[in-house]
Amino acid sequence: MNVTPRTLVWLTMLLLSVSCVDAAELTPSEKSLQEILGPGTPDPIPLWTTEIPEFKTDAPPETVEARGTIRMVSVPTISPYLAPADKATGMAIVVCAGGGYGGLDWKTHVVYAAQVFNPLGVAVIGLKYRTRPPNGTTNADIQRIALLDAQRAIRLVRHRAAEWKLDPRQVGIAGYSAGANLAINSAANFDSGRADATDPIERLSCRPDFAIGAATWHWRQRESPFRFQATAPPVFLLHATNDGINGGAPIELPKAIAADLQQLGVPVKLAIFDEGGHGVGNLIPQRVKNGFPPSQWPQLFLEWYRHLPR
Repeated sequence: MNVTPRTLVWLTMLLLSVSCVDAAELTPSEKSLQEILGPGTPDPIPLWTTEIPEFKTDAPPETVEARGTIRMVSVPTISPYLAPADKATGMAIVVCAGGGYGGLDWKTHVVYAAQVFNPLGVAVIGLKYRTRPPNGTTNADIQRIALLDAQRAIRLVRHRAAEWKLDPRQVGIAGYSAGANLAINSAANFDSGRADATDPIERLSCRPDFAIGAATWHWRQRESPFRFQATAPPVFLLHATNDGINGGAPIELPKAIAADLQQLGVPVKLAIFDEGGHGVGNLIPQRVKNGFPPSQWPQLFLEWYRHLPR
């Protein structure tokens, strides 16, 4: 094919116009987050392109803080951090950042997780789920609304698995603190999809293939609010003995979750550390570099999960 100068100019203009359209689709907060996080930050993908369930029409604008914490989320999205092609295993983890259901500590929980898991061949799919405010008026409200987002995210990742070269049977969910609450809630509440749905994404299962709870939190309660089924996915929990002393989450909560799962015969692993506090699962680069014991949890999880009976 001969490319004339005129054709080259036309192609350049076309590419520039596409780039402008893509950039225009980002909200001010999404642009701000990309500026904070720098090059390589993936564009967010809306969970729904049609009506969002329980959408709040009069919500104020989403905001982003200088350290990368997102607040006032009313439009949920996912951001795929895919593993390098030469290392990809097909596994994907939908990561739910923590922040008490009032904010999402995106950099600490999503970006740092991707920096560790991607070289291990695992894709990290950051979930920007809805927060309070502006959604819900009670704890139960925001749990229910965020669960809709998590369920949809798992379906959407499976829907795009072939495009992203993922295994739809290796799509799990992980979270930190309130994000862990959401991840474990997803392991307790799922369905196989609706075969008659007009939306092909809704025909897919939202059962995670595994769930990870780092410093699992439920408004500082010690008893488990989750009601699991015997068909629940394998669950990996990590917690610090010094969590819950000055806020955070008491260690009795993950112990109660593990006991309930063991009684049902669901594979569960509780990794307990003597340090780390409520940030026990944070994969801060300096911690990872210096071999901080709790920062080894990704390898502990992968080793445990790979040896589970299939």
